[in-house]
Amino acid sequence: MQIVGVGPNPARFLTVEAIERISQADLLISSESMLREIDGFRIEAEIDLSDKEIVVWDGSVRETLTEYADNDPVVIARGDPTYMGVGRLASLLFDDVKIVPGVSSLQALTARFGLGFHEVEAHVNLHSGKDVKKVVENLGAGRTTAVLFGKVRPAKVVEVIESTGLNVKVIAGERLWYPDERLATELHSLRDFSEFTVAIFEPDHASSKPTLR
Repeated sequence: MQIVGVGPNPARFLTVEAIERISQADLLISSESMLREIDGFRIEAEIDLSDKEIVVWDGSVRETLTEYADNDPVVIARGDPTYMGVGRLASLLFDDVKIVPGVSSLQALTARFGLGFHEVEAHVNLHSGKDVKKVVENLGAGRTTAVLFGKVRPAKVVEVIESTGLNVKVIAGERLWYPDERLATELHSLRDFSEFTVAIFEPDHASSKPTLR
């Protein structure tokens, strides 16, 4: 099994290595939107999906990986597969997993604002409302926290943070490195951001920690 990261915007971040792995694959597993984006790309090689078996995520990621593990699939993952993605899960489930790294959403965000990737102290992937509690707990403990949104949208996190009385600084990006990219540096601005958002929150009392600009 191969897990291939394609970055936040494949048109800009798809690597030569990723193109080769995808082009040589017989079976691809990915989301429908991701497959539409890469179909027909011509950079260092041509990606033609017409002769490949395609499996679109439907239901449990774990179950899908297990069902097709013996078919030598190439799994296409947005961003970087090892940053709160399918790469780690696959490595835990199977012995022979090869991962091709990509630019993660967090790297894309820190690059936009000139912040060091290493300055983030905690990471939360928002799969459910329970994960919002983790964000608040980290901020309450003074930890600069990266949040990858998904099923829980930014408006919910803004609501919960404001209800706790925590004062935080924030940088955030929606659809980073796409033509319609949006950036934010104010908490209230996140209320109308979509699930395609990554943010870094910093408690304002963390005076000894790096400051978001």
